[in-house]
Amino acid sequence: MDILIRAIERLTGSVGVLASFAIVPLTLATCYEVFARYAMNAPTVWAYEIGYILTGSHFLLAMAYALAKGAHIRIDIFSGKFSLRTRAIIDLLAYAVVLPLMVWLSTSLFSHLATGYLRHERSGQSAMNLPVWPFRVVFFVAFTLLAAQLFVEVIKSARVLRSRG
Repeated sequence: MDILIRAIERLTGSVGVLASFAIVPLTLATCYEVFARYAMNAPTVWAYEIGYILTGSHFLLAMAYALAKGAHIRIDIFSGKFSLRTRAIIDLLAYAVVLPLMVWLSTSLFSHLATGYLRHERSGQSAMNLPVWPFRVVFFVAFTLLAAQLFVEVIKSARVLRSRG
């Protein structure tokens, strides 16, 4: 089981780090758009769409990484006063509720991805009108990774309870 946990966390970490690099082209595209719009009076047809796709991809692909690093929002004023065992119980209950939802969402997103690909759907968000399936791949991968990381967190919480039990 430890090998599986390490593999999932290594994958989650790698994708999270790769997602952080989306900031570079996002920043470059935004800076170019501002320059083109205000200095040259020639706005682009692509910067808006690239911007929201990169922002969304960055956010989505970092969800599982944030969970692995404990960076999601918690109400520390309460949880900081709980024992390790109590926090593990709360985490286990929360993860056990959310995990099946993420598995269901991942399978639904795969169907949505396949439909968009087979129908050659386009975004319709700008004159660039990109195909939607690459962004739907990001959705599918992100929520599948989140489900896998939730599975790991369930195991970790259960181990805390078992070791303290």
